[in-house]
Amino acid sequence: MCGINGFIAKAEDQECKHLIQKMNADVKHRGPDSHGYFIQNKENNAVVLGMQRLSIIDLATGDQPLYNKDKTLSIVMNGEIYNYKVLKAELEKKGCAFQTQSDTEVVLQLFELEGIACLEKLDGMFAFAIHDQHTNKLWIARDRLGEKPLYFLSDNERFIFASELKSITNNFVFDKNLDLDALNIFLSFTFIPAPYTIYKSIHKLLPAHYLEIDTEDLHVIQTKYWDIDLQAEETETDYSKASKKLTDLVYNSVNLRLIADVPVGVFLSGGVDSSIIAAIMADLNSDKKIETFSVGFNDKNFDESFQAKSVAKHINANHHSFILNPLDLIEEIDKIILNFDEPFADSSALPAYFIAKMTRQHVKVALTGDGGDEAFGGYNRYLVNYFADKYNELIPTGIHQKIINPLLKLMPQTSDNRRGLLYKFRKLTHSLQSDALQNMYRIICLGFNDNQLQQLLINNQYSDSPSEFVNQFDKNINHRGNITRARYLDKNISLEGDMLVKVDRTSMLASLECRAPFLDHKLFEFSNTLPETFLIKGFNKKRILKDSFKHLLPVGHFKFPKTGFGIPVGNWLRNELKPQLLLLTETAFLQNQHIFEVEYVQNMVNAHCASKEDHTFQLWAIYCFQTWWKANIA
Repeated sequence: MCGINGFIAKAEDQECKHLIQKMNADVKHRGPDSHGYFIQNKENNAVVLGMQRLSIIDLATGDQPLYNKDKTLSIVMNGEIYNYKVLKAELEKKGCAFQTQSDTEVVLQLFELEGIACLEKLDGMFAFAIHDQHTNKLWIARDRLGEKPLYFLSDNERFIFASELKSITNNFVFDKNLDLDALNIFLSFTFIPAPYTIYKSIHKLLPAHYLEIDTEDLHVIQTKYWDIDLQAEETETDYSKASKKLTDLVYNSVNLRLIADVPVGVFLSGGVDSSIIAAIMADLNSDKKIETFSVGFNDKNFDESFQAKSVAKHINANHHSFILNPLDLIEEIDKIILNFDEPFADSSALPAYFIAKMTRQHVKVALTGDGGDEAFGGYNRYLVNYFADKYNELIPTGIHQKIINPLLKLMPQTSDNRRGLLYKFRKLTHSLQSDALQNMYRIICLGFNDNQLQQLLINNQYSDSPSEFVNQFDKNINHRGNITRARYLDKNISLEGDMLVKVDRTSMLASLECRAPFLDHKLFEFSNTLPETFLIKGFNKKRILKDSFKHLLPVGHFKFPKTGFGIPVGNWLRNELKPQLLLLTETAFLQNQHIFEVEYVQNMVNAHCASKEDHTFQLWAIYCFQTWWKANIA
């Protein structure tokens, strides 16, 4: 795992060297083991590549940048190519000779033979940049599902790219105007998905896309190279055969992600996905105990560590359970929030960093269960349209509007500890529309819904960009079933913009590489060919996944309810974080921003702090945005 950086611009060698060294230093946490850079200075523009390396494969000779034989091609890469050994063997048959044992050199030599079409053969998580002196082109690519990040700024005078925003924002003068669409999307979703960033002038490269940049005139062409087959038929209709194929695919994916020259462990929350990955890893390493890691909470409303311990005992793992001390975590909140470089309000990032930090004391690589819900239908929200149909059959619209909603308002949610069936029922009933897409859209809006956004933002700051953003993905797949549509939205929005951002930034802040077997693109392609009833039948979510691997785990393990990776941040906002929340929402601060309606924000803060209403998700979004603003804009 690494951090990569680079730019094309008019600059002298010393200026180039100074800039790339600063860019690298800003992401040293992503790769503290070594660093390097490449500079080619021509009459028109200098081309500069840099990287910080976390050594995982080929510890001795894998430093970057790497070059081909005549040094006309150079590469920097962040990530891992899991099938690199197979690709290397194929290249050697064609006469290629290798100077290193690294997967990065395999990508470089494959590019030399096949050009950017080499992307179709790569199985892994990656973001790379390849400079070709023969064609005066810079090629930049991102993996299919967006596990590894890549930001870029492009204008008439320069092109800049980096693994993290800070390498750009800390070292270059740029337009700091906020992207209005990104602001609205963040306040609605609590994160900012690609291609947006909070800045209008900087973008994220979309997953499964590459850029071709002319180093002479800086012309940029963006191309998409992969997606699941949106027109695919449900071809895997035999359940037992589908289960067997799924088993083979997951075992192969886990096995490939165990390839490393350093110790590998596994995050074990006790949920379906991480338990399956840990059990398979133990089965593949039956000659020795595997290392498993979980985080526990003193607050039993948020603790599921007992499930992890049960699985660890069953698979005979060497289990490490870390008890999260809220006071220790609160001390690092600003550090964690600001490392995202733009507003990001998934509160599970806090314990995610904590477990990454603790795990890094034992191993350098950890497998995770990320992607299982999106690939195989694990979220409760995938049932929203099923419940909507049942609800509408039983409850006439008039009764819903005149009786049910007013009654729910008389029973306000006031505490993190009480967020159970009442919260879920309120969320569901508030999300019900006549249109299936609107049901899905409203239930994934953890922050402010459309009506709340209009009240929160001053007039010239509001846009309907959140719903438009969702619509652009659904129009390609609205002929499929609602579960398939919802999973496709998650793949393109929540997975890329939230889950993978959280895992990448928190693990890299701790210099830990995370690998997710369920994010193998072949698993997403396969699940797209399954009937929806194979994924969800009745209330049984991830049906085929659980059926295929239940023999590896304790009897009845999959009956535990899904609890997620939550923390009592709403209670913290009333107590430990209240002084800071009040500072971030005081009148002068809000008025100087010219973004928020002061009275609306302060009424919400007062109601929450007085335990009259629960505004956890909305206020955490405000807290994270204001913390970011104070550090970067004010």
